[in-house]
Amino acid sequence: MSKGLVDSSWSIENFQVTDEIINSLGKILQVYSDYLSSHIHILNKFISHMRRVSTLRFERTTLIKYVKKLRFFNDVLIEYDLSQLPKYNDNIGGLREGIKPIGMYLEKILETLDLMNFYLTQSLQKEIISKTLNEDLTLTESSIIAIDDTYNHFVKYTQWMIESLGIKNELLQLEVIKFALKCAEEDGTDMEETENIFLHQVMPVNDEYEYASITDQWASVLEGKLDVLKKEYSMLAEKWHEKFGKTKN
Repeated sequence: MSKGLVDSSWSIENFQVTDEIINSLGKILQVYSDYLSSHIHILNKFISHMRRVSTLRFERTTLIKYVKKLRFFNDVLIEYDLSQLPKYNDNIGGLREGIKPIGMYLEKILETLDLMNFYLTQSLQKEIISKTLNEDLTLTESSIIAIDDTYNHFVKYTQWMIESLGIKNELLQLEVIKFALKCAEEDGTDMEETENIFLHQVMPVNDEYEYASITDQWASVLEGKLDVLKKEYSMLAEKWHEKFGKTKN
C-alpha cells in the first residue's frame, strides 16, 4: 500500500502519519514560526520608539511581556521534532492522536495573539493618541486590516487541521470561531452565503494523501497572507523611522 493512500474500507480514525504529512506539517510550522518572528520584529521596533515617550512606559512594559511570550512560543516550534510522530503503520495513536498536541499548541499561540492583536490595534492606539496627542506611533489602517486578515486565516487553517480529521473535543476549540458560530445562529446567518471564513464548513478528508495535499495548499495561502503583513510592517517601521530617526534595532 502506498504511504500516501489508505484502503477505502479504513475509517478516518485509522489514518496514519506518512512521510508526506510530516513534510507538509514541517512547512506549516515554519510558516507559524515566520508569523511569530514578524510580530516579534515589529514589536521590538515599536518598543524601542516607545522608550522615547515617558507617558507610555506602562504600555511599553506590556508589549515587552508579549514579546517574551512570543519568543517562547517560537523557540518551542523551532525545536519541535516532527519525526517523533507515530510513523505509518505504527498503530500507537495514528494521525489523529499525533495532530492533537500540535493543534492544541497552535491554538494556545492563536489565543495569545488574539489578546495581543486586540491590545495592539484597539486599546493601545487609543492610549497613544490620548497620552501623546498625536498619531506618530499609531498603526496605519491598512496594517490593522492586514493583522486581522492574517490572523483570521491562521485561525481557519488550525480549525481545518483538527476538524478535517473528524476530531471533536471541547478542549480543542478556538473562542473566535465558537463565538462567530453562536452569533451566526442567533442572527440566522446563511452559512452558504456568508463571507466570514469562520463560518465556512470544514469537510473531512478522504485519506492521508489529501490531508498532506491540502496542508500544502494552506501553507501557500498563509505564506501569501504573511507576505502582505510583512510589507505593512515594513512600511510601519519606515513611518516610525521618519518620525523618530535611527534606533538601535
